[in-house]
Amino acid sequence: MKASNNHKLILVTTAFLLTAIFAYSYPPDNAAVLYYKAATLYEADGKMWNMLSDLRSGRIEPNETIRNYINENRFVIETVLDAAELKNCDWGIDYSRGMEAKLPPLTSFRNIAFLIAADAKILAEDGDYKAALGRCMSLSKIARHVNDRILVSYLVGIAIQGMANGCITQIMADMPQDMETLTWLKNRLIEIDSIPFSLKPALLEEREVVLTTFTFENKSEIASMFEPDKAMNEKIINADEALFERSRKYFRDFYSEIIEAFDMPYVQGQAVMTELFDEMFKDANNPDTILTRALMPAVGKVFALSKRIETHDNAVMAAIELYMIKAKTGKLPEELPAGLPGDLFSDEDFEYQIIDDGFILRCRGKDFTNDEVYEYEFKVNK
Repeated sequence: MKASNNHKLILVTTAFLLTAIFAYSYPPDNAAVLYYKAATLYEADGKMWNMLSDLRSGRIEPNETIRNYINENRFVIETVLDAAELKNCDWGIDYSRGMEAKLPPLTSFRNIAFLIAADAKILAEDGDYKAALGRCMSLSKIARHVNDRILVSYLVGIAIQGMANGCITQIMADMPQDMETLTWLKNRLIEIDSIPFSLKPALLEEREVVLTTFTFENKSEIASMFEPDKAMNEKIINADEALFERSRKYFRDFYSEIIEAFDMPYVQGQAVMTELFDEMFKDANNPDTILTRALMPAVGKVFALSKRIETHDNAVMAAIELYMIKAKTGKLPEELPAGLPGDLFSDEDFEYQIIDDGFILRCRGKDFTNDEVYEYEFKVNK
């Protein structure tokens, strides 16, 4: 009996020590550890994905099926919320492998973001607007963590940021104009906006990945990438080492000018990129353009996407100021106040229109890649 009691004591002591160790080691210093964990635990349901998408878009309201699904995945949600609060996020990508580098499960992270947005909608429906907006803040932090030194990560990041903006817009439409909550939201967004969320690191890494991969030694592998394009395939097979070096230099110089254009206002930057591509395609017989014509990403579209998400961010911030005026005075201002964040497609203030149930902030400039002028509608709870 004594030996048995001692054995139990040892087990209890060991369990206590292990619990203490894990308690002090959580959360880890690296948010990526928790994101990978959540991606492993979460098994997305196709039918539920469609329902969550409808909920996020405002086509349906939270129902019992959605509530049960969110509760079933509560541990996944809490794990990701913990990750979002961490500063450091290192995905452990071996960039030296070039195009063969293994990427994080970006699709899983986007699917999990749908869970967070659904949880926010449920909290809002239950009247806990501050907690609901807190979930939106977490989405913005996740977007910044997902955005890494590769272009596809940036694109997933802006998709999640767009989700956050849409979620905030819907919650503000339903909540009372509470000055305290609006001030808190404004300050939190300013704080999050100070966290880098830039396209430039992805562009720079994309350039280096291509230059690392596109070498004379890899000629056969590169040619195989373009087998459907017989003409390009043949040009690469027949290219000598000198042509590879000239083609790499052309690509490096071309890309450097593209990166400079990304720092310009939208209209100016788009004009520079259009001119660069026009000049390249006019010189179609120049063999030095092989690499650039084959592997240059659709930078014009990416440039527009970056301006679109930043403009959407600005629209949300401007809308908060208008909601705050409504909270103070009981009505929306007749004109848009000076000094609010504006439309990055025109570098001007948004066009402001009051409608029966709220207001619209409309861009004055056009997204040339889609031939579209964006507008953002904000409803006001009366």
